Amino acid sequence: MEDRGPRVADYFVVAGLTETSKPLEEELHFNDACHKIAKPKEPITDVAVIIKSLGEEEPQGYKCIEITPSGLSADLNNGSLVGTQIYLCYRRGRDKPPLTDLGVLYVGKERVKQGCEIIQATPHGRPANIGGSASSQRVYITYRRASENMTQNSLAVTDICIIIPSKGETPPHTFCKVDKNLNNSMVRFASRFAICCCCCLICRYPEKNYESFPLPESVPLFCLPMGATIEGWPSNSKYPLPVFSTFVLTGASAEKVYGAAIQFYETYPEENLTEKQKSQLDLATTADGKSESSKTVQTNKCICLLSHWPFFDAFKKFLTFLYRYSISGPHVLPIEKHISHFMHKVPFPSPQRPRILVQLSPHDSLILSQPVSSPLPLRQVKCTI
Repeated sequence: MEDRGPRVADYFVVAGLTETSKPLEEELHFNDACHKIAKPKEPITDVAVIIKSLGEEEPQGYKCIEITPSGLSADLNNGSLVGTQIYLCYRRGRDKPPLTDLGVLYVGKERVKQGCEIIQATPHGRPANIGGSASSQRVYITYRRASENMTQNSLAVTDICIIIPSKGETPPHTFCKVDKNLNNSMVRFASRFAICCCCCLICRYPEKNYESFPLPESVPLFCLPMGATIEGWPSNSKYPLPVFSTFVLTGASAEKVYGAAIQFYETYPEENLTEKQKSQLDLATTADGKSESSKTVQTNKCICLLSHWPFFDAFKKFLTFLYRYSISGPHVLPIEKHISHFMHKVPFPSPQRPRILVQLSPHDSLILSQPVSSPLPLRQVKCTI
């Protein structure tokens, strides 16, 4: 496609799940340790404390955290030679709501947080005090479980590790520190009850590339960095609001391209699911393959604008308008008319016309201001609409 002067926006794209999308576990074929742990994991549903020095072993289906990231002992009693050896175990699954929080409770010094449970005993019935035999202080692990009607883009615990700060250990990337002595659990958060798939380009406008700027193939990855997901939601779940985000791409010639995106959820047809996927989402089915579950199936999708100019405020308003337009109606004009008009008919701000008013509807408008010459984007934001 021929280039004709500066454009407000270069491309409009829709990214999400397509017929060719594959589960990420089928797409990842890396052999290095870094990418092996990047494979999507089931959420953590249960935690337990065991006393190994008394012969206790982790329950069936649980995994014991025996070492820290640098290879030290993960004994919660901090490797005491005279104390008991206490370890934390966890179990993954989709048979119950996942854990959303882990904590440490000092009995008598603080109260249990609302909604939290205390692990007071080991699976073998012994006290699960991790304060150590040499101390009179009782210390217990606590956890909070997700409710059945929680917002479905809420975060859940997907990884736990133990660190020893006195030995120079720090939280691994994306882990959140529980900053309490005698227990240095690290909790990593991720979305729950989801089948993660590769994000693909669903559609784009214009369909042909500009000669000077072809559409980057990596755009879907930036639209949905965690991949497209298929999620089973309880029917009474709160519906999450769309989320606006921005990103910057740098080409081989060091030119910057700015992306503005809105991610949202929409219903996914159950008949498109395989039996394995229905099982993963805990969707009960009858003998004839029909669903008996009270859950609804949802998938995430993203609409995005790409431009050589960081009109982030204007792009947010336009994408928000498109999203609301798509879920309301019927309308006189198809949504494609609004997209093509914004891409081709809206003039680029100039010294003669530094502010361009764009009337999207009788109730929606936005203003494009002449961009400031700067090597950095005017603004990068991530917020909920």
